[in-house]
Amino acid sequence: MALPSQTERQTEIGRSYVYSQRTAAASGASLALIIAAILVLAAGGVWGLLTVMNRRSATSTLPPGDGKAETPRLASQAKPVDPSPVSKASTEPELSPAGGSNPTVLKTEAPIAPPPGSPFTATPSITPTNTPASDSSGRPQSVDVTRRDLTPAPASQAPAPTEPDQSTTLAPAGSTGEVTQLIQAAEQRAATGELLQARALFNKALHNPNAVREDQERIRERMTAINADLLFSPKVFAGDPMAETYVVKSGDNLIKITRNRELAVDWRLVERINGIKGNTLKIGQKLKLVRGPFHAIVHKGDYRLDLFQGSPDVPDSWMYIRSFKVGLGTGNSTPLGTFVVKPRSKLVNPHWVNPQTGQKFDANDPKNPIGEYWMGIEGVGDSKTITGYGLHGTIEPDSIGQQKSMGCVRLGDEDIRLLYEMMVEQISDVKIVP
Repeated sequence: MALPSQTERQTEIGRSYVYSQRTAAASGASLALIIAAILVLAAGGVWGLLTVMNRRSATSTLPPGDGKAETPRLASQAKPVDPSPVSKASTEPELSPAGGSNPTVLKTEAPIAPPPGSPFTATPSITPTNTPASDSSGRPQSVDVTRRDLTPAPASQAPAPTEPDQSTTLAPAGSTGEVTQLIQAAEQRAATGELLQARALFNKALHNPNAVREDQERIRERMTAINADLLFSPKVFAGDPMAETYVVKSGDNLIKITRNRELAVDWRLVERINGIKGNTLKIGQKLKLVRGPFHAIVHKGDYRLDLFQGSPDVPDSWMYIRSFKVGLGTGNSTPLGTFVVKPRSKLVNPHWVNPQTGQKFDANDPKNPIGEYWMGIEGVGDSKTITGYGLHGTIEPDSIGQQKSMGCVRLGDEDIRLLYEMMVEQISDVKIVP
């Protein structure tokens, strides 16, 4: 039998044990709850993170309203974002045509700039750098300017320049490109001393129907300077079809040489070119001979006579030599047409009878209005009925460039003298054009 103290002690021990057991159980339960709560929170965090990532992934790969996945764009295929705001207002400068009342408007659109740091470059609108050509009414032709879209440019290099559409290329304001190229080529040959080639190229440009007036004037000036060396100097250039070298033989004189060589020029031209005085020749002397025939075209509107060399049957191939200023008939009386130098009409220091009054002028009369040289011309072909006109000098140099004669073509004293030496009867043509 247990003592009361022992019974109480056992009861306390039992209670302590039970308490300890309960406390341990409670502690274990609390720990389990804490661990469970942590696991729940962790699981919730992971789930939330996955949900957010899935939504972002879906947003980046799926277009709005479409459940189909799209293949991501490459950097070179992406479209640049248009920065806001960007003005797209058009500017419309007006081109006022000379003498016209309907301006042609040339529109250009402001290019859209790419965002900073973008690998794309905006190609600006293309604006023609040359001026519009004029049509027959004097108004400049309209030009279509097409705006180019934005195009990606490689990061390592700048975009290549874009050539304008050939359909909008403007014609040059002056002569055509072919004429311009001929003139440039001729200038290059002249600069290197190739005068024969330069003359041929200039002459081809002069005969081109697309050569404008300004270019024709420039060509005549250049060819006049070149012919001063090629034709009117004593020098003979190898390959020149217009000149040759002749060695004087016993019994020669200039008239005989000119006739025997069939030069189709007056013997006085040989004397002029070689600087001979008094027709004095020496055996073995070298002479420069120039071959004709030469022809004249009178441009009434410009009061100008152009001298050419070549076959009378092929006028399109005539080689330009030089020009002279002329006077024409009062009241536009100088006739248009095609003529030839009349046989036995070339005269030096001629007498003259005024056909209107019958007044006579002796050869040495200082008042003789036709000067020192006369060449009669007669019409051929459709102009056959036109007679009584000629080319001559004048004692009134101020009348050159005016209408003061009775219909003949007047030249200054030195000009008619040179023309007299270069043109021959029945061969040299004279064309009078508007």
